[in-house]
Amino acid sequence: MDEARALVTQLNLVFDIVRFVDVRMMQEYTFAEDGQFIGHPYHCYNVWKKKRRCENCISAKAFIHRGRMTKFEFIDNEVYHVIAMYTEIDKIAYVLEMVTLITDEALFSAYGNNEFVETINRYNRKLYTDPLTGVYNRRYYEEQLSGLSKEFSIAMLDVDDFKNINDTYGHKAGDDSLCNIVTTISSLLVEDDSLIRYGGDEFLILFQHMNKTGFIQKLESIRKAVENIRLQDYPSIKLSVSIGGISAIQEAMDAIEAADIQLYKAKHSKNCVQVD
Repeated sequence: MDEARALVTQLNLVFDIVRFVDVRMMQEYTFAEDGQFIGHPYHCYNVWKKKRRCENCISAKAFIHRGRMTKFEFIDNEVYHVIAMYTEIDKIAYVLEMVTLITDEALFSAYGNNEFVETINRYNRKLYTDPLTGVYNRRYYEEQLSGLSKEFSIAMLDVDDFKNINDTYGHKAGDDSLCNIVTTISSLLVEDDSLIRYGGDEFLILFQHMNKTGFIQKLESIRKAVENIRLQDYPSIKLSVSIGGISAIQEAMDAIEAADIQLYKAKHSKNCVQVD
């Protein structure tokens, strides 16, 4: 801790923001004037005036790979360069973030400040967003969430008879089905939840701070809401989903396999929820 405090003192001479982040809890820590290492009562992404985890969270990548990452981030129209580096303080893992405001106009001369910001934002969205449904893609899960150890609940969701919808009504009907299902599910989630298109008609949902009873109730509400979807252009299509869930687990990598087992059980009956 003494070494970390001395390091931060030196880094503050170079960078505009120096802080430690616990990416599992999305918590920010800094050294107070009296030298105490304190956690702040807000999520780490609040510094960027965001309401949820950054799409391209390089601190999560640095934590997962125990390395160093860099990116550009923004506060209003100001551009910052961020360096994130895995570190340990008294055997507890954090990510050290070092942030500096970019004032070199040469960087923006070709496009202008605002266009540069939008270019980076488009890149982040393209990198981690499914182009059809607009939710996160599998790459987002694997690079941003899979290595984080914390208590959460996870659900695997599969659209029942999706191949039959495509074969009978065409791929546009399949696409409309997926988009309507995503819109319906998203309306039932909160900011800290993550909806991911894991592949084809299979989706992954991560919930934080939810007990098993609430988890089951949430999955049942999702199942019922999907069952009530009516497609304007395809009124004869009846949508339903099978859902497998694992409650209050610690390691995301193991949870995928466990949730998939529960999904396999749910698909025997279809349009049902199976939770362990």
